[in-house]
Amino acid sequence: MTDEVMPARRFRVVVQAIRSASTAGALTLLVGFGAMNVITSPQPTEPAEQLGMQSGPLDDMMQLNRCSFTGFDRDVIPSKAIVRTPEGDTELVSFDHGWAVFSGEVAGELVAVCLGAAAPTTAPG
Repeated sequence: MTDEVMPARRFRVVVQAIRSASTAGALTLLVGFGAMNVITSPQPTEPAEQLGMQSGPLDDMMQLNRCSFTGFDRDVIPSKAIVRTPEGDTELVSFDHGWAVFSGEVAGELVAVCLGAAAPTTAPG
């Protein structure tokens, strides 16, 4: 080989080595930053208080307004919702407000959806 061909080949090898090393370094940094993000992100915590079906006033509100923790059939449209405010209060609100809480537009936690109070029945007279 001639003396001119050897430096050109060495240059290509050096450039290829630098390119490979920089790619490997960039990937290592990317994985490292991803791992740090996972490690430093706050872990979910359990709610301070679990609501159960036998929780006194909530149970009464659920029965009076025909509420469900899990929802209703697709053809049934709720009219009310029970939400827990960021302050910890439990409130009966419109379904639209409950949906806003569920979708994250309003702060709080959706507890249940409700059909509303049953229409009073009148005895035949």
